[in-house]
Amino acid sequence: MIRKARYGNQRSYAAPFQRVAVVCTALWLGACGSSGAGSGKNGSGATSGAGTSSGNASSGGSSGSGGANSDTCTTSAEPGELVPVPAGDFTMGCNDAVDATCADDEKPMHTVSLVAFEIDRTEVTQAEYTGCVADGVCSPPTCAWNCDKSNFPASCIAWAQANAYCGWASERLPTEAEWEKAARGDQGGKYPWGNNQPDCTLSNMAGCGNEAMEVGSLAAGASPYGALDMAGNMVELVADWYDKAYYLSSPAADPAGPASGTRYGGRGGGFKSDAEFLRASKRDWYDTTDAGASLGFRCAR
Repeated sequence: MIRKARYGNQRSYAAPFQRVAVVCTALWLGACGSSGAGSGKNGSGATSGAGTSSGNASSGGSSGSGGANSDTCTTSAEPGELVPVPAGDFTMGCNDAVDATCADDEKPMHTVSLVAFEIDRTEVTQAEYTGCVADGVCSPPTCAWNCDKSNFPASCIAWAQANAYCGWASERLPTEAEWEKAARGDQGGKYPWGNNQPDCTLSNMAGCGNEAMEVGSLAAGASPYGALDMAGNMVELVADWYDKAYYLSSPAADPAGPASGTRYGGRGGGFKSDAEFLRASKRDWYDTTDAGASLGFRCAR
């Protein structure tokens, strides 16, 4: 389902970062998505592995919210470490010289030039997001969280919530182009680690446990710039509105996505995703209100 409410990129939330010592009363109990969220369908109807919280079983919907409880999550949270990505050209889009599964929206392969930027080394964690909630900037996730898994990826977070967190951390969501360069480097590799097919030592994907892992658990799957979990674990939100034909007219330097839209991009595949969705060039889309149990994010600046 496509909702036409536009959630702007809320970079106005940006504020000077300060260390947050938090003791917060959690509204979250149990593992996120424990009610059955995530049947393996995504916003575009393919097997990306990100469920939504819409309640629609056919799209991977959760059967309900987490509910209130008296448990307390305690965290001292700072935004995570970033890795630098140098300025320069890279190959964006599907490289059919190494990839036989190119989708139409990944074509044509083209050269993009980006200014230097930094991107989170891992996906944003529950502890980091909880710090933003405690500061009154972020709203709670849409499903229950297990407070013992503070270093696991934040999940059940909608696009506006991810934007709010990144602004709180004096960062922003990465563009599709930034995400793809950080994932594959400048040589057009099929996956973050190269062109070899994924397995459970490289990526937390379908068949590797059917649940999220602690962030940064699979060092062997690192990208050329040292970013972790960019294939599998969580499908990651990006800043751009999604347009399947965008590559036909996108600028060659620092593309920021279409000026408007009704759904945004997702990248990287999740813990329920097949290998096709782990490819660095693979594009996916979600409604602005989607907040699945394997839908997460990382920030950039």
